[in-house]
Amino acid sequence: MRKGSRWLCMILAAGMLVASMPLSALAADYTYISSISIKVNVELEAGDEIDDGDDISIGNGSGSGTYVYTSGNKYSIESAQWATDKEVGIGDTPKIEIYLDPDTSGAKEYRFRSSYSSSSVSVSGGTFVSASRKGEQLKVVIKTKPIKGTYSEPEDLEWSNSKGRATWDEGDDSSGYFDVYLYRGNSTVKKLEAYKGTSYNFYPYMTKEGDYTFKVRTVPNPNDSDDIGKKSEWVESDDQYIDENEVSDGSGQDNSNGSTPSGGTTDVGWRQEGNTWYFRYPDGNYQKAGWLKWNDKWYFFDSAGKMLTGWQQSNGNWYYLGSSGDMKTGWIQSAGLWYYLNPNANGPEGAMIKNCWLTVNGKTYFINESGVMAEGWQQVEGNYYYFYPGDGSKAVNTSISGFVLDANGIWVH
Repeated sequence: MRKGSRWLCMILAAGMLVASMPLSALAADYTYISSISIKVNVELEAGDEIDDGDDISIGNGSGSGTYVYTSGNKYSIESAQWATDKEVGIGDTPKIEIYLDPDTSGAKEYRFRSSYSSSSVSVSGGTFVSASRKGEQLKVVIKTKPIKGTYSEPEDLEWSNSKGRATWDEGDDSSGYFDVYLYRGNSTVKKLEAYKGTSYNFYPYMTKEGDYTFKVRTVPNPNDSDDIGKKSEWVESDDQYIDENEVSDGSGQDNSNGSTPSGGTTDVGWRQEGNTWYFRYPDGNYQKAGWLKWNDKWYFFDSAGKMLTGWQQSNGNWYYLGSSGDMKTGWIQSAGLWYYLNPNANGPEGAMIKNCWLTVNGKTYFINESGVMAEGWQQVEGNYYYFYPGDGSKAVNTSISGFVLDANGIWVH
């Protein structure tokens, strides 16, 4: 009996010793990987075939061809393969699946979190789609940058049965936008630039007797900010002869060149020279160095009178002007990031909102000092919040990957 008591005391003592040990001594010595960096080099051309599941090489950051690599020292790339099955065209962004292994060879092991947002995964040469843990591995899905190339030439140029109506087909790899020029002999009669469509009535411009032809080439979408497609070669139609009894009286002419901003004509109002727009007043002066409100839309001009597009700064505020020059308000996406432009006329209207909380349609967002909508985990005024990736709204009264957020969205330690 006494012997049995002795063994019981030893067991109890051992249990007390284990209980008194710090948890870190009982747990495995590992560290979660907080951020991921992946780089991809893609050499694809429009017309190339890729197959879902085909392997992609793993490189070291040098050389040619398509490969993925990383400079991270806490993980390595185990494999990569295409997640898209198609013949790629200009502007396509095929997906790639990449599997990462954590480094477990050192004194301290590394592990992946269950998932990662765009704020935690840096992708060079592509854009982040998703990341989730599969066993010990991390599966990362990315999209390549848009495939570049030269657009295909328009096809089947014809004069339709209706006199003066030009028609054509887009071709296999087209943006849907075209430069279309009408000629009488060697003289240029009418130009359409970045015209969207596959037919146009040139008859109102056939005011003189002669042989008329038209030329068409495919051009990039003027609303695309990325220079992903190059213009095709010109293609020319057959002749259409207009005799003196068939000439047009000129009625129905449109001086917009196919893409005039709303309001005005080419005599006064909006005038185009090449790819540049100007605004002329009836007294012959041009709008310069400032804002113009026309048909309830705002436009901005430089000191030479050129209508500006894209991001522009005025009186210390940033504004975004669309491809037609009109000032944008509300949410806009630029270079993959979201911004909010003041929609209120008592504003300044259209100015970029920066470094503040924002409530829109019942959802709360945070805009950082660069004007970018916050996504993922962010520290604001000393507290940590989670903003849903892509949506940007603040998470409240929930848990994200096991981390509890209160009614104000603050991470509860």
